Amino acid sequence: MSEISAEELKKRVAVVKRFRELLIAQRERFSVYLETLEKQKGIIENGKAEDILTYVEMEEKIISDIFSIRKVIAPLEMQYRSHIETRSVETGGSLSAPDIPEIRTALERLRVEADNKVKQNRGLLEKRMNEFREELKLLRNNPYIKRKASFTATEGSSFLDMKG
Repeated sequence: MSEISAEELKKRVAVVKRFRELLIAQRERFSVYLETLEKQKGIIENGKAEDILTYVEMEEKIISDIFSIRKVIAPLEMQYRSHIETRSVETGGSLSAPDIPEIRTALERLRVEADNKVKQNRGLLEKRMNEFREELKLLRNNPYIKRKASFTATEGSSFLDMKG
């Protein structure tokens, strides 16, 4: 195997370290996302429409954060894979960080768990939305709401004799 310069080794080590940091950040975001999904489940089951909307907005923000990190991770992962077998000139050791496979496994497990919770919450949200629609239908079909009050039934203005 050919030897690399110290400068190249520093670059490769920096790539590996940055890749590890981003994977850890991604794992933390997925953990926050799972917590949000768990809270969202309770809100969907017995919450108000405004609370549901708030959690859906939070979910969208977290998902956008996750995707933005993924965009950065993809090129770093390619660099990491291309340099993983490289040997260090000075130490003769491997360049790979030993905990990266563990972080990747944990990240994948969190992603699968988040996907499952999203599917469950979508089902609950759909059920809750149908309940809201039924409530709206009942309100629209309520005869007491449609009927006008007797004092509002006048059709025109009238004069009132104040002097008597």
